[in-house]
Amino acid sequence: MKKSLIKNSLEHTYSLKDENTTDTDLIQNRDKFFKEAHLPLSILDDYQNAAQETRYEISSNTRRIYQSSFSIFEQYCQQHQLNALPADPRTVISFIGQQKEMIQASTGKQLSKQTLNTRLAAIRFFHIQAGFHSPSEHPLVLRVMKGLSRNQYRQINEYDQQPIMYDELELLIQVIDQQPQLLTRTRDKAILQLGLQGGFRRSELANIEVSHIAFLRDKLRVRLPYSKSNQQGQKEWKVLPKSEPFSAYDAVKDWIRLAGITNGHLFRSLSRDGRSLREYHVRDKQDENKDKLRQSGFLRGDDIYQVIKKYCQKAGLNADFFGAHSLRSGCVTQLYENDKDHLYIMSRTGHNDPRSLKHYLKPKD
Repeated sequence: MKKSLIKNSLEHTYSLKDENTTDTDLIQNRDKFFKEAHLPLSILDDYQNAAQETRYEISSNTRRIYQSSFSIFEQYCQQHQLNALPADPRTVISFIGQQKEMIQASTGKQLSKQTLNTRLAAIRFFHIQAGFHSPSEHPLVLRVMKGLSRNQYRQINEYDQQPIMYDELELLIQVIDQQPQLLTRTRDKAILQLGLQGGFRRSELANIEVSHIAFLRDKLRVRLPYSKSNQQGQKEWKVLPKSEPFSAYDAVKDWIRLAGITNGHLFRSLSRDGRSLREYHVRDKQDENKDKLRQSGFLRGDDIYQVIKKYCQKAGLNADFFGAHSLRSGCVTQLYENDKDHLYIMSRTGHNDPRSLKHYLKPKD
């Protein structure tokens, strides 16, 4: 009985596949792999130890979004007494039909194609995790989504976050200088100037550590162990010239000196009065109870988003059009305005495809 339970655990607890194997190949060929007649209990711990690495195959934020999206799909299926996992492709098509007509209370607009694609990506993710072929890849589902992308009559929000460039940054810094506490002023200037000059995503800004920073004679180098476009941990550096307007070099140096931090996260949480740093605690990689410990004392991506929103509102910039992504967009647009070529801009932002830059650019005056 115990051997049977162990075998079942080994086969079904985790779904592991080669990154070059398609989901269709996995399902069609999974029975063609060699299988031991009996797996010994002695390898169970090793197997589970390796299988736990699958928790890192997607980011925690993506996992959270997928979970939220799939919960919406599950609720729809429960309402109509349909199976959510595995799901019939016709169920998915019906779900798309219901979702595409939904009106967002905050905007009065219909859900965007991007949001609907996220819903489908969540359905696909959980089907593959459970070892099922995804109904989102059925030809009829693909035809529906193709038609939806060409539908010009749906009322959706078309605007993206506007770029924060030198003019906007100057306004924001003027507002920051009105803050009463020196720690707050110094930290928030460093966040905005580093975010703009480096074209960082908010998650990347939040994950920068002091050890990732190198002050050279005429440039600031920032190492990114991981990023959205570098999820395999390859070496990636951003080189930020000290000579550029609003360079982050002195702003970051002043923050590190004033905060007195020598290691750990670069951007720390402050006390309510802004006069001191909050207690800093992160998980010890060797701690067996690391999942139970609460990390604190540093800014997360959402915190940086709120910081930018707050200063945009105080500066008279429409906060509906500006956010954390405005710094990355502003980096691309400003470098373009400074007559830098695509390769230079891509080396700054970490883009792999020059076509991606078109999303950030606005015409010159």
